[in-house]
Amino acid sequence: MKKELSFYNYTQLNKEDQYDLVFREGEFIDSSLKNDVKFVLYKLYDFYVEIVYDFEENKILNLTSFLKSE
Repeated sequence: MKKELSFYNYTQLNKEDQYDLVFREGEFIDSSLKNDVKFVLYKLYDFYVEIVYDFEENKILNLTSFLKSE
């Protein structure tokens, strides 16, 4: 059985653990590209995580987690 983490508990993790969890457990939803920046959306348990990559610098710029509004 897969252990789930609440949105609140996920946001309390340090950034490295957040990245690790979304890359291991997250379901890829979609991505978009604007100039050298790629936006990638993942579904993780009952919330979403967007990761922003800079291709030119070859690094992650930001991670944002959010709940889907009903």
